[in-house]
Amino acid sequence: MASVRKQILDVVELKLETVRAALGWLTVARDPRELIGEDEMNAILLGSGGDREPDSLTGQVETHVMDFEVGLVVIERDGDLAEDLLDAGYVAISDALLNPADIQLGALAVDIRRGEMSPPFIGRGKSGARIVGVQSIGFMVSYWAREGDASNPAP
Repeated sequence: MASVRKQILDVVELKLETVRAALGWLTVARDPRELIGEDEMNAILLGSGGDREPDSLTGQVETHVMDFEVGLVVIERDGDLAEDLLDAGYVAISDALLNPADIQLGALAVDIRRGEMSPPFIGRGKSGARIVGVQSIGFMVSYWAREGDASNPAP
């Protein structure tokens, strides 16, 4: 069985797929190893980030805090401005991941919080004619795991 951390990222990726479909965007990529091409934009990128050291150990239960980033890569086309696309992505992603009805991400997490958001970067590439925009949003997830059992959420 996958670690609680991976299970949480799988749930986040599913939520981002729902956002992608609702926005009519083209791509969700998790930890992409290749550059995102114009033919894949508008795209949502999930960066797995890392785990901080366990906060505490109580009764064989470790409290963890995991950081991850969601990146937006958009391209202006059909009259849509990069600023508007980035804003729509930010709102949809925040609404999906911070939904009070599922703040525990399917009972895997204690909670999820939004962290820092980068300023938007908008412009043309060195050899590109089209305007692109990028922005990232940080998130933190608190979760419990049993000591010595990273695959099962603790009560």
